[in-house]
Amino acid sequence: MRRLLLLLALFALPASAAWTVTTDGAPSGCTHLISDGNWQIGVTQIADGNWRLGKSGSGQGPVLVAGSGDLDLRSLEADCGVRLVSSSNGCLEKNTAITSAVFPDSFETMLGNTFKNVTTLTNVMFGSGMKTIGPECFRACTGLKTVNFPAGLEIIGDYVFNGCSSLELADFTFPVSVTTMGNHAFTGCTKITGTLTFPGLTTVSGNYQFEDCKGMTGFSAPSLCTIAEGMFNRCTALASASFSPDLASIGANAFNNGGALTTFYPTTMPKLASFGNYGLRGHKKLVADFDFSLASFTTLGYQALVDGEKIGTVKLPETLTTLGGGCLAYNSKGRVVWFYGAPPTTVDGDALNFKARGYLVAARKHAAEWKADSRVAALADADKALSDFPGLSSVKAAKGLQGTKPIGKWSTQTGNYWHWVVEELPPETLVLIK
Repeated sequence: MRRLLLLLALFALPASAAWTVTTDGAPSGCTHLISDGNWQIGVTQIADGNWRLGKSGSGQGPVLVAGSGDLDLRSLEADCGVRLVSSSNGCLEKNTAITSAVFPDSFETMLGNTFKNVTTLTNVMFGSGMKTIGPECFRACTGLKTVNFPAGLEIIGDYVFNGCSSLELADFTFPVSVTTMGNHAFTGCTKITGTLTFPGLTTVSGNYQFEDCKGMTGFSAPSLCTIAEGMFNRCTALASASFSPDLASIGANAFNNGGALTTFYPTTMPKLASFGNYGLRGHKKLVADFDFSLASFTTLGYQALVDGEKIGTVKLPETLTTLGGGCLAYNSKGRVVWFYGAPPTTVDGDALNFKARGYLVAARKHAAEWKADSRVAALADADKALSDFPGLSSVKAAKGLQGTKPIGKWSTQTGNYWHWVVEELPPETLVLIK
């Protein structure tokens, strides 16, 4: 709040002089030149009677003729009738004479590269009409500290704040109007701290949106159904993450190289259709029982949940055909994995290598297929085999093993780890293992 008040005070200062507009001296590609005695910038009158900062059409390139310091465009329309609604591609790119910028309420769309590589830029204030921040608008603006995100903003494009290592956002909630975010939008914003909340975000395109946001501790997007590839890669402080209960996709590397997650929502994902490689790799603090039993994915990706020391029960869907290498491996406290379908066709190396004993539960609908599977070493005497279930009586309640009986020993492992396959019994023949 204090930073916002200081920013408002800074931008409350009056402009040095009224803006004027002329055709004289307009840069190539622009129809007019605006000036306030300090700044001289090319603009273009566009077909609908509004004006664009910079060149017409898709023209790209710098249009700053002269000026330095704080650029305040709020009085343009009142001073000379120029109703500014957009900026052209790259119109102020690399112009390190600019230290701050303020836009009028009429301004709606910032096209790509507008301020790219303006390393002197520290503050930006948009008006109430702002809707779209286009690709790479502030990319590599390493001095940028503050930006306001007005109600009505809808789109944050590709690479918009990529490399903005000074951008300060702390426990920040974006307007509910922000529904779309692009590729690498906040990559490398190392001064984002606390929790970022996107109450209306529904669409992320591309990948690695928050890579290397090493100060961010929480993320919430209750309407988002897709976690993009690498979305939180190397977010080493991220401890909590929350998404829509209709989450449909967890991309490869989604939380890779992090390790700080303690909570994740949802843990029951009936609409999950894709769980990529390295999705939740290495999160040893994450406390959860994941229920994918109603999901529809066929492959649990390579090392998807590897090293999840505190991840307990994992329920896998009937559609599952492939366990990627190490996907559930190296949980030192053991794990219960429920299979609601037939035995996976492919179980890659170390997929089930828990450092402590694990229990694979065949849901009763497919128990016969598990008994017949060549990878399950049958038991000659199932009742006697109960004595070979070390510690089972103490974990059956805690790990949800009531109503099961032994089928055999899972024999397809590459290490010294071993696991029992047990069968879920129908409720009417419930048997408690003692």
